[in-house]
Order: sequence, then structure tokens, then C-alpha cells
Amino acid sequence: MICSVTTETNLPPTYFAPPERASEAVLFDEINCVAHNPLVDGLMYVANGLFAVLNEQRQILALNESFLNLMGIEDASEILGLRPGEYVRCVHACDMPGGCGTSPYCATCGAVVSIVAALATEHPQEGICAITVEKDNKEVELLFQIRCCPVRFEDNLFILLFLSDITVQQQRASLEKTFFHDINNLLTGLIGKSELFQRNRTWDAERFNELQKLIQRMAQEFSMQQALTHSISHTYQPLYCEVQVNTVLDDLEETFREHPLSLDKHMLISRIETSSALVTDQNLLNRILVNMVTNALEATEPGGTVKVFTEPGGNSISFCVWNKKHIPAEHALRIFKRNFTTKQQLGHGLGTYSMKFFGEKVLGGLVDFTTSETAGTTFKITLMNYRKGVTLQSERENSLFLT
Repeated sequence: MICSVTTETNLPPTYFAPPERASEAVLFDEINCVAHNPLVDGLMYVANGLFAVLNEQRQILALNESFLNLMGIEDASEILGLRPGEYVRCVHACDMPGGCGTSPYCATCGAVVSIVAALATEHPQEGICAITVEKDNKEVELLFQIRCCPVRFEDNLFILLFLSDITVQQQRASLEKTFFHDINNLLTGLIGKSELFQRNRTWDAERFNELQKLIQRMAQEFSMQQALTHSISHTYQPLYCEVQVNTVLDDLEETFREHPLSLDKHMLISRIETSSALVTDQNLLNRILVNMVTNALEATEPGGTVKVFTEPGGNSISFCVWNKKHIPAEHALRIFKRNFTTKQQLGHGLGTYSMKFFGEKVLGGLVDFTTSETAGTTFKITLMNYRKGVTLQSERENSLFLT
């Protein structure tokens, strides 16, 4: 899967790592050197997980059986000379003529970053690599813990590359974190309603409906978690109904009224005519918008503002969440990837993925975003089946100072 063979006099462009590769003669000598090294020979058998040896051009010179089995390769000679992303069939490995390490996406690849840093400093480097690979004619999201150890054999610099597949651990941690956080919010609401009933000793129809809605959302939360676990849209059956647009915005306001993230921050909600409605799964839409607002609040400094507004258009409507912070280009490229996160701990990297998954795969809408240093960042979900009973008047802005 080498995308091109380059020489020092004819180098293709690169967005990150150097594109050049070793000549065939040099590559042959390096493979020979590594093959007869007792240290490498020992590591082939004792390394825990995936192990490979790379040259200074990031090309594979040797790899252990576990790494071969990952891609179903029996003969290592077939892939020697490839770079790691080319071997595992990263979807961006051939975006540029220079191959693995040279595309715009590579600047946020934990593997390439760690390898380049190890070569430059000759000190061990660690990182997390979230990668999308082609396997069995479909795209698969994987997450690796990376460790790069530079060594010198016969005055040549090599990289000992150790990889641990932590995809399952990351997904489990993310699902548990999201699930327990959402369930805790719902339980807090149920406790509040029950305490109100205990004080008043009365239960009107409005309070009963609120309680019923919370119980229904808890039941759906379990179903949504199952869908995320398997990433198959038909495992979650949406409950479609007609809902007023302003009701969706009211629920969002209520969710964040006493939310810890809302302390000392403004949230401006722009509402439209109450006769405007759409057909959707209200609880699922609420979850997507809660994720959008949560991310916006996390990116907003104390005293800053988050804006929530709608953009009606024909038989569609977009729910938009804006904050002032700009997303760097290298992060924006991967924002909806399942395992991608700028945080170091396990348990992150699911919020934006779940927005995209539920918004598009389940609700049939479109989830996207825009970002710039001057205009800030706006996340948006656009849904069909929208109608307005009367001509919309100018929107009125409801300013909330959440403390």
C-alpha cells in the first residue's frame, strides 16, 4: 500500500512528517541489520501486544506475529518498507503522494507525532492514536496506546514501536461515563419531583406529565446506550411525535438552569413562534442538543456567552449552538471520529461522535459545524418534517444568566 516511491530530489508535499523513504538498497541493509539483532529477536517473542521496528523514514523493518495477525498477513516480507498507517490501511494513508504521515489529518495522529518526536529527541515518547482503518470492506474505528523507543544499531537510528489496542477499554469507559452522567441527571430530576409531591401532598396533571417524561427518558437512555455500544442504528427504535420547537428549547433551558457548567456563564436562547413544530424523537433530539451545549459551555470562559438559536428553512429546521472559541484545523478534521478527543484520560471522545451517529443514522438529519477565529464555532443539527402554522415573526431573544 505504498502510495509513492520518493527520492530526495523529487519530494512530494507534506502537511506534517517528512515524505522521503529509504532507497531499496538502504532498506535491504536496514532489514538485514535488524533481523540479526539479538535485542530485536528477543522482543519479537516477549513484547506484550503489537511490536514493530521502524527506520528513520518511519518504514517497517520487522514486526511480531501479533502485528501480522492484526491484518491477517502471514508473510512479513510482503509489507516490509510500508509505514504503520499504510500497513493497517488507515483511510488517510494515501491522501497525499508522500503516504502515511503527510496528510492534514496526520498532524493529530498520536502515532506519527510520537514517532517524529522520538526521532527528533532520541528519547522515548508515548501517545494515543485514534485511527480509522479499512477492514473487511468497511471502516473501523480503533484506538491504540503508543510507545516509541529510539535505539541505535551500528550507528543507525531505529524506533522500537509498541502498540496496545485499547479500543474496547476506551469505548467502555466512554459509554459508562456518558451513561451514568445522564442517568444521574434524570434521577436528580425524579428526586426533585418526588420531594415536591411530599411537601405539597398534591399531584396535578402537569407534575404527573413531567414525572412521566422523566421515566420515559430513563427507559430510552438504556436503549440509546445499547445502540451506541453496537453502533447499529436499528438497535434503537426512535419514538416519533410532533413537538413544538419552543418546547425543545424550554427543555434545554431547564436542563442547564442549575447545571454546574452554567455557573457564571450566559446562555442566550432565541425562540420562534410556538405554532412551529416538527416530527422527531424529542428525547433523542434533547440528548444531541445537551451534548452540543455541554461542549460549548466547556469551551467558554467564565462570563462568556453560549447562544442557542434555530434556522428554519422550507420543511427543515436547524438547531444551532454557538460559542466564541475556535477549533484548530487539525482537531476540526477529526471532530466526529469515535475515539478522537483532546483530553488524555480514557472515557472521552464519544460526545461529538454520538451527535453524528444519532442525528444522522437514527433521526435521518444532518449534523455538522463551522468554525473560524473571527466567527467562533457553531454546531448544528438539521431535521426535516418541520412545519410552521403561521409566518414567522422576528425572533425574540431570551437572555438567561445562569448561576
